[in-house]
Amino acid sequence: MRARLLRGIAMTALAVVVLLPGAATPVQATTGQAIKKVGEVAFRLFLDARQGDLTEQQLIQALQEFVAVVGEAEDAILTHLDAVASAPWVGAAEHAILEVPSLPLLTEDALLDYALEVALHARQAKSVFDAVDSDSEADHLGFAVYSLYSVGLEARVAAGLGTSTYMPNFRTAMQAIVDRLKPRCTSREGDMDYHPSIYHVVHTCTTPHGPRTFQDYQVSGEWREGPWTGATLEAAAGAGTSWEVARDALQRIDNGGR
Repeated sequence: MRARLLRGIAMTALAVVVLLPGAATPVQATTGQAIKKVGEVAFRLFLDARQGDLTEQQLIQALQEFVAVVGEAEDAILTHLDAVASAPWVGAAEHAILEVPSLPLLTEDALLDYALEVALHARQAKSVFDAVDSDSEADHLGFAVYSLYSVGLEARVAAGLGTSTYMPNFRTAMQAIVDRLKPRCTSREGDMDYHPSIYHVVHTCTTPHGPRTFQDYQVSGEWREGPWTGATLEAAAGAGTSWEVARDALQRIDNGGR
């Protein structure tokens, strides 16, 4: 009963917030950061709900924040979905993302249906991710999978649904993205290694959209570029890809969401 009351209060308050012009002010962020924040906010609400720490006002504030961050990331998410528009589930997935601002207006039964529908779309997107041959297309799908699972998590919490089976599926999906799209780097001596005062190593890393090259470049003991480590190379090569957001989500899941 308390859960229903909380959701009713939150939905009423949010209806006012969403309908007010300028209620949420977008922040400047990169595509990856904006999409990643969707998952971060969803995890936060999930943890607080699991621990039973949410008051009525805190639930209202959490849902307000989620509507705002999805609004900030909406263009980026839809861009990635459009890139794989031949997939049969994309229309439904776009609908799920675009309907996030309407959550405050949904009845309890409609919110339940929405949560179940988004979970289905997330699993379908993951299946397509597993099936595609192109890593470039898989990268676009990875963003969609991440976004759908994050939105689905928030919807399940708002609808009062359990997450005991949902979270393992979420983790499996993120692990699949990380395993497939993780940058892999090789190193070789640079062209200037013959000069005694120059240290030059070239690192070439795989990405879903082609190789990226970095270099350790030192002249007379002074670093001009680098030095790179395995971890910093991986992070730099994977920046802006769905591997980056999936890796972050996986760490949050494995660390209890913190």
